[in-house]
Order: sequence, then C-alpha cells, then structure tokens
Amino acid sequence: MTFPNSAIKRNIAILGECMIELSGAPFATQNQKFGGDTLNTAIYLSRLLPKISPSYVTALGVDNYSNAMIDAWQHEGIDCRFVMRENTKLPGMYAIEIDSQGERSFHYWRNDSAARYMCEHAQFSQIMAQLKAYDLIYLSGISLAILPEHGKIKLIEALANLKAAGCKIAVDSNYRPRLWNGVTHAKTWLSELYRLADIALVTADDEDLLRDEVNTPAPMIAERLHRLGVEQVVVKLGSKGAMWSQAGQQGFIDGNKIKHVIDTTAAGDSFNAAYLAAWAKDLPMAACCQWGNNLAAQVIQHRGAVIPEQCTQYLTDLMSSNYDDK
Repeated sequence: MTFPNSAIKRNIAILGECMIELSGAPFATQNQKFGGDTLNTAIYLSRLLPKISPSYVTALGVDNYSNAMIDAWQHEGIDCRFVMRENTKLPGMYAIEIDSQGERSFHYWRNDSAARYMCEHAQFSQIMAQLKAYDLIYLSGISLAILPEHGKIKLIEALANLKAAGCKIAVDSNYRPRLWNGVTHAKTWLSELYRLADIALVTADDEDLLRDEVNTPAPMIAERLHRLGVEQVVVKLGSKGAMWSQAGQQGFIDGNKIKHVIDTTAAGDSFNAAYLAAWAKDLPMAACCQWGNNLAAQVIQHRGAVIPEQCTQYLTDLMSSNYDDK
C-alpha cells in the first residue's frame, strides 16, 4: 500500500481518562497497570506514526501513581504537556476479577477522580485555546460520560469552539450504560457530540444497545449519523470488518481472518488509532478501514489492551516505508 504525496496532518490531540488497573484475586498479589479507551488509542497512534507524538488531554493527581502514568506515556512517545495536575484528586481505579469459568467482571472507583473534573481545572480553558492549532481532536463517549453535567456542558462548548476554528472532531461513542443516568440521558448527550463530529468511528453493537435494537444494518446506522451532520462514518462490525460511508458513497471492508482470538480488549480502540493514522496521511476511507482491521487483528491475538511493541512494529515499518513524513 502506498501513501499519497501530501503533507501529513501532524497535530492530533486525544481527550479522555486513564485509570489505575488492578488484576488478580482480592487480598492477594495483584498486578498494577493503567488503562483507558482513549489512552489505548493514543498509544497505538503514537506507535504507528512516532513523529506525530499525539497529545493526551486529561487530569491526574500529583501522586506517585500519576507520575508513573506520565512516565509510561512519555516512553510511548505521547505528548503530556496538556495533562492537568490536581493537588486534591487522584486517578480513577478499576479492578478486574476472573472467575473459574474465565469470565471477567469489573469494579470501578472513579466518581471523584481527577479526570472527572478536568473541565473545572484552572488550565482547561487555556488548553482548549491552544488546541485550536490542531488538525484533529479525538474523544469517546466515555470521555463525556464521566463528567458531571456542568462539565459536559463546558466540554461541548469547548469542542464547538474548536470546530469553529477549523479543527476536525473524531468520536467513538463507546457506549457504557453504567456511566449514564439512563438511555435517554445518553442519547441526548451523544447526539450533541455527534453533531460536532466530522468523523464517527462507532461499533454496531454499541449503537444497537443504545437504541434497544438488534442487528441494525450498518447503512442505517451510518445514515442516522449523517443526518446529525457527521461527514465520515465508520461502523465497526467485529470479525465481519467495517463499513465506511461518506458523501453518498459506501463500502464494506472484510475483517481479517484470525484463527485464534485470545482477547478482544481494545480491538475498537486500536482500530480507531490505525484509522486515524491512515487518515492523517490522507488515505481514502476504505484504506483507513483496512489499516484499522490490520491493527485490531494483531491486538486480539494477545492478552491485554496494549500488546508488546514488537507485535505492531511491522505495521509501523510498513507505514513509515511507504511515506516520507519528515
């Protein structure tokens, strides 16, 4: 695959929440990591296009856990200058339990996290103003859902100002019912987010869950989002691949054939990262979806949201070898 000879879009910011992750049996030795949907996307985007160094916008505390997170993100090539620090808050946390049948359950402690109040931070308005120089801002429905109501209002207003300044907005709904005060609440706010979006990278299952539907055809999902004003719509279909839609044109990209799926965690997050990396190099939507499929196919063959860097290196090399991004 070759890339068009045009200027790479270098300035991409990703807004969201990252939490401390605990895994293992309670009151036993537990593994400590960190995780979050938008952070996963930032890491994979940085790996595919290391010269971009995507900016991550969030809020953390001033504790050792927060410091360790920033160190890890910077090691992955992520620009952390827009990470706000809050003296009186800590990062959110979640624990993963696995039962005897291998089923996972999650427990969250995030109601008073620093990220939940990022829009109230003294630096928030200044950071949003600086983002007007960016080509694209990416966030998910979770980024919006975790905020209190006044925070949601401030974020939507800030995104509207960024869009007016010429920034593209990309959104993945990542609908999680427990984060909303009912389905009507979620529909209202996600619709506000979609009305600002230039790119929507949604999952068919999430859209069905949000609307209490079953197996809604992907073109119908795309049409609904186009009516809200979204220019580029991608509907992720799991192992079946993805459908793309833009300006009256649509197409399906078959999913990669994987014999042994180990863990689907972050499949959608990694798809989004590869799609945006290809978008940054001005590839057509079909090719962007193929890149998304390629990376997601690698991720689901390993355990965990963020797989070892060497497992994605060949995709990074392929993307770099076909394009001069100096």
